Amino acid sequence: MKYQYIIFDFDGVLVESNEIRFNGFRKLFKNYPQDQVEQLVEYAKFNGGISRYKKIEFFFNVIRKESISSKSVNHWAAQFSKLVMQDIVEARPVEGSLEFLKKYFNHFDFAIVSGSDQEELRKVCRERGIDHFFKIILGSPTEKKNNIAALLSDLNWKHNKSLYVGDSHNDLEAAEANNLDFIGRSSGLVDWKSHSIVFVSDLSSLYNVLH
Repeated sequence: MKYQYIIFDFDGVLVESNEIRFNGFRKLFKNYPQDQVEQLVEYAKFNGGISRYKKIEFFFNVIRKESISSKSVNHWAAQFSKLVMQDIVEARPVEGSLEFLKKYFNHFDFAIVSGSDQEELRKVCRERGIDHFFKIILGSPTEKKNNIAALLSDLNWKHNKSLYVGDSHNDLEAAEANNLDFIGRSSGLVDWKSHSIVFVSDLSSLYNVLH
C-alpha cells in the first residue's frame, strides 16, 4: 500500500454538509439584500474550504464595500456556528465514509484538516461519535495549507506516504502546497473530470483508488 496516512477534509468529504453551510449564510444575512447574499453563496461554493472568517470579510469588504473589524467578523462567525452546528451534527455521512473509517482504522493513520472552525469541528466530530478515528482534527482560522504543514511536521508524517482527500479547489491547492497526493470527492463543488485528478463519487470506492 502506497499510503500510511490519510488526511480528510470534512464538509462534502466525510459529511454531506456543504448545503447546510451555504444556507447558513442565507440565514445569517437574511436582513441584507438577497442578491448580495447570493453573491456570497456563489463565492462560498467556488471557494469551498476557505474559512467562514474570510467569507464574512469578503461579504462586507468586497460585496458591500464596507470595512469590518475583526471583532465584528468573530461575532458573525459565532452566530453562523449557532445557525448550522446542530444541523451538521445530524447531517448524513457521505456514503461509505463511516464504513471506510471503521474498516481501515487500523490500516492507516487518519486526520482531518478542514476550513470549518476548529472548535466547532471538534465538537461536531465528538457529537457524531467519530472523533476517536483521527489522530488530530484541525480547522480555521488557521489556513488549510498551514494546518497540513504543521500536522506533517508535528506528527512526523512523510509527504510521500500521505494523501489528502478533499472536494474543493482550495483542498487541491492545500495538497499541492505541501507536495501531497490528492484525491477529489465529487460533492458538486468541482467537476473533477475537467482536471487531471483522480476522484471518487463517494467514499465507498476510495480504497480501490489508493493503490
